[in-house]
Amino acid sequence: MNLRKAVGRSRRNLDAEVNIIPVMNIFVILIPFLLLTATFVRIAIIDLALPSLEKGTQLSEEELKNLTLLVVSIKPEGFEVKTSEKTYPIIPVRNGQYDYSALQRRLKEVKKKYPELEDVVISPASAIQYKIIIKVLDYCREAGFPNFSISG
Repeated sequence: MNLRKAVGRSRRNLDAEVNIIPVMNIFVILIPFLLLTATFVRIAIIDLALPSLEKGTQLSEEELKNLTLLVVSIKPEGFEVKTSEKTYPIIPVRNGQYDYSALQRRLKEVKKKYPELEDVVISPASAIQYKIIIKVLDYCREAGFPNFSISG
């Protein structure tokens, strides 16, 4: 009986210590490995300017009449360029492709007529792909319209 009591006491007197060194070794190796193999993606950002009027800024009726607005509508059938004064003929889709060179010529024509104009509103139809919208933004920037707004 004394043997059983001695064995039972020795189990109770043992200090249970958790060895965390193997776990720490895994983390010391794993974290640098994950950081070295991770792919960091840089997302390109296009700066969009939304039209706004500050509180207290009131435009007179004459200034509102002289305010020129350029809208480029992207439709499944083609591009439509409008200003406050004129709606240009639609630039049709040819062989399933948008005619970006004709759009660029039209935008340059508008820029010659309104050299102080820098804002353009892009109005895509709901079925238009994002890559088409981005191309239109690029052509607007090249034609001299650096400020974009997107209208739904």
